[in-house]
Amino acid sequence: MMNVRNIMTKDVVTVAQASGLKEAAMLMASKSVSSLVVMEKNRPIAVVSETDIIKGISSSKPRVKDVMSREFMIISPLTRFSEIISSLREKKIKRFPVVENEKLVGLITETDVIEATRDFTRFHQIVQEVILAIFGLATAFFLFYFSPIGASMFG
Repeated sequence: MMNVRNIMTKDVVTVAQASGLKEAAMLMASKSVSSLVVMEKNRPIAVVSETDIIKGISSSKPRVKDVMSREFMIISPLTRFSEIISSLREKKIKRFPVVENEKLVGLITETDVIEATRDFTRFHQIVQEVILAIFGLATAFFLFYFSPIGASMFG
């Protein structure tokens, strides 16, 4: 089972809902992130993305609270990876703040899920190749062992 702790971003960049959109945009740019977790009283209450900020600036909405999205799901580090995948597919949720002991400890985004899935697939392929190599060597050994040359050498 894939561990949420292993795939989450641990250094979560946060913003207050009263912050201005330009301030939020500069924070995103300086930290090289595409979304910010909006906090109130040390709890995640929303998420604001690059797209939200662009829409807000173009429609003259000045504050994070005017554009932030409550379309996110708080998860714990014990949440199963399959639950995250299911929420991505069915609920179209793309961001998952990770909270442990009432403290924000991480963030999982759709990109993190895709990268983790790609890494798992790569690992699975390597395991398959190793198994095939072992099977190939065992087959070659038995074919040689039971061949006339092998029988004369080992017999």
